[in-house]
Order: sequence, then C-alpha cells, then structure tokens
Amino acid sequence: MAAAGTRARSGALAPEESERLGECLARLNRTLRREVALPLGSSAIQALGTLHDAGRLGLGDLARHEGVTPATLSRVVALLEEEGYAVRTTDERDRRAAFLEITDAGREVVARIRRDRARVLDARAGGLTPQQAAAVRAALDALEALADA
Repeated sequence: MAAAGTRARSGALAPEESERLGECLARLNRTLRREVALPLGSSAIQALGTLHDAGRLGLGDLARHEGVTPATLSRVVALLEEEGYAVRTTDERDRRAAFLEITDAGREVVARIRRDRARVLDARAGGLTPQQAAAVRAALDALEALADA
C-alpha cells in the first residue's frame, strides 16, 4: 500500500488525507469564528457574501446556491432586510418574480468580514516557513475547486 493510503481514483485523496483536511478546515473555521466578529449568523453571512459576489439573485436561485430550503432562506432574507443589508425587488416584466440585492451597508459588512478574516489568516501565516507559505499559495486553486465541487 502507498504511504498516502489507498485512493479511490487518480488524484483523489486517501481517506486519512480527507480526514486530516477536514480537521484542518474545521480548526481554521473555529479560529475565524472566534476572532472575527460577525453581526449575523453564518447562514446569513454566507448568503450576503453570495449576493455580494453574484449581484441580484432570484430567491430560488439564492436558495439553490446556498443549499437551503425556501423556508430557511425566507428567514435569512427577512433578517438581511431587517438589518438593512439586502433589499427585495421585483422584475419589471414579471412582478411575481422576487429578487434580492445587496445594499451598500451589506457590501460594507462583507468587505469588513473578509478584511478581518484575511488579517487573522495573515497573522497565522506569519508563523509558516517560506516553503509552507508557498505550499499554501500553491494549494489555493485546488482548495477553491474542492469548495466548488
């Protein structure tokens, strides 16, 4: 057996590598949650980030993107609207179609959170060796592909 364990297919991670990656990501996520103040819960922040990146989205599209039910999304949307981070609009051609758009206040919140997360990660990365930092940079594209898979 190879040192990295048995892989299901070429390029796939061995089970122990997947476990190790999952644990590393969980620890980093806990660190970010602990050190970056969030004005809303993680579901609302995630949806707000999606709106920031995608622009105006239909409510069904946003629910699919976030992997939540329309009922769950309706609570998130209500919270985002209540806080002034998003506004619901309708399509001028089809008034039945509802869309959600991020507001300037929502953009500011997303920018602050992303800046604060980067600050925390930059501080932690300062303890890496140059080789480790290069390995993290080299892994970014693969990690993004994994997150989007």
